[in-house]
This record gives sequence, C-alpha cells and structure tokens, in this order.
Amino acid sequence: MQIFWTLLFAVSAAGSTSLPWTRWQLVDRSEQCDAKDQGNRLVQTSLTRRKASENVLDKRLYVVGTNHKAGSQLLRNTMHWAFDILGATDSCQYGTTGMPITSKPGFKEECTEHPTPIRFHNHINGPDLTEIRKEAASKGGLRGVMIIRDPLDMLASAYCYHHRGEENNLGLSPDGITEMEPEVGVPMMASYMQTPMQWMTSAHAIADPEMLVVRYEKFTKSSKAFDDTVKEILTHLFGNEITEKQKQQILDAVAVEDVNRGLTDGFSEPPGLANHTNDEEEMAKARDACRLIPESSLQTSAKKESPAVSIISSFVLTLHSQLL
Repeated sequence: MQIFWTLLFAVSAAGSTSLPWTRWQLVDRSEQCDAKDQGNRLVQTSLTRRKASENVLDKRLYVVGTNHKAGSQLLRNTMHWAFDILGATDSCQYGTTGMPITSKPGFKEECTEHPTPIRFHNHINGPDLTEIRKEAASKGGLRGVMIIRDPLDMLASAYCYHHRGEENNLGLSPDGITEMEPEVGVPMMASYMQTPMQWMTSAHAIADPEMLVVRYEKFTKSSKAFDDTVKEILTHLFGNEITEKQKQQILDAVAVEDVNRGLTDGFSEPPGLANHTNDEEEMAKARDACRLIPESSLQTSAKKESPAVSIISSFVLTLHSQLL
C-alpha cells in the first residue's frame, strides 16, 4: 500500500491533472475493499462451519428413540433444537407418529419411503432397532439416543395424561378414562401400557453400543442434571466432530425444554399441542393406585416382591428398583 501512495504522489508531482479519483476517494475505496474482503472472509467462515455441520449429519444414521410416557416429548424436542442448530434440512420418522424432529422440511416423512440420515422413532423397539442397525452398516454406521423411565411412573403418567382427556381417540386408553378415579383408571391403564413398556425394554436390551440410553429421572432431576444429560448426548452422537461453540449454542437453546427452569418458549409449549407434563399431586395419587393392579393383568416375573412392579420382564423390575 505504501508503494501505491508513493507512485500516486509521483504522478501528481509530475503534473498529471486527470486522475480519476482524489486521494480521499481512494482512501474511502480502499477501506471499502478491506471491509468487503473481511465480510467475504466472515461469510466463508460461516459457510465452512455450516458445511462441516452438514457433513457431520450426513456421515451416518442418527436415531432418536422414545416411547409413550417415557419422556418422548422431552428427548425429541431437545434433539429438535440440536439438529436445527447444526443445520439439518431433512428428517423422517417411523410410522409418522409424533411431531417431526427437525424444523425443515416442515412436514412429516415416513422413513421407509424417505430414508434420511436423521430419524425419529416414537415407538423404538428391539426388532426395529435390529433392522436399523443392519441398514446403518452400509450407511456409515449408527449413533443414537433413546430414553427410558420407571415403568410404574410411565403408568401413572399415562393415567393422568389420558384422564384429563389428552389423545383419547387413538386407542391409547380405555373408554371412559376421563371419568375414572385413580383406583379404577390406573389398573385399567396397565394393559394399555404393556406394549410401550415391552417396546422400551426390548430396545434397551440391545441398545449398546450405538444407542445411548438416558433416563427420564435424571433428565428431570435438576437443571444441572438436564445440562449434564444433554452434554452426554452430544458427546455420544458427535464427539469432537462439532465445535465447543456449537455445543454451547445447543445447550443454551435447549434450556427451554428443561422442566425445572420454568421457561415456556420451547417446542413443548406451542399452542394447540397437548401438554405432556402432569400435576404432581395427581401423579402421587396415581402412583399410590399402582398397588391395586390385579396380578392377573400383569406378566409377572419370578420375583414377586410386589405384583405391581414387574409389568413385562425381570428387566422392568430391575429398572424400577434402580430408579426409585
């Protein structure tokens, strides 16, 4: 730049009067060029980062697995933020149940018809997970996360949810559940919840190593536990393939899904959608009613400490005792 100005002054001294710009116009033009170069570099850096994120999402299959009343909204909506921030533009879901796990393309797509790398399974189960794992072998592998919950709390939550009239036209609850007190409604709900529990346990049994298993109880214990769980998920899914800044952006965004922070701007709160959280007093009554479930309605294991504890298998009994 110094050489340029030296030559300019030399020309001026030689008596040239036909310069197209004054010195100050040249200074202004030079600063504009510097600003434009800086802007281009920023845009390029942004595009590079976005490209890197898109490449991460294209490397393998990513599966988010949930089941009814096991924390499906919590996990799906948390991952919705994560995938959006990383630049996801497409996703699919099995059976098209539940809401999409990415904001784009803005509508539901069935995974068997539109198999994308990012997938949501609202009824994750062992047989389906086995097939996904086989498919992933030729598509860069599989990384995923699924959520589990104490089966008795799943049952209590299901009663409270359907008792107040949510999703009672989908065959998920007995007729008249809204009129049933916990002592009647909870035992009636037991048979309806056996299938989701069976799906959950069968997927859990074969989840390792590709599918990280997170527990609803830890996810909702405190805001710190929520953040720790999200960090664990991000480490499992992406490792060092995304930046620390991206991880922090995700942590900041998903805070609205933390039930302990009391925020209301999350994907769980939009108008017109069912609220999946329950009143704690109602949950306490429903939990107490679990002891009234007739043993004949359960598939009990050899362990019979409580006939209401083992709903599907000995694994459920173990899970129940660990999470209480």
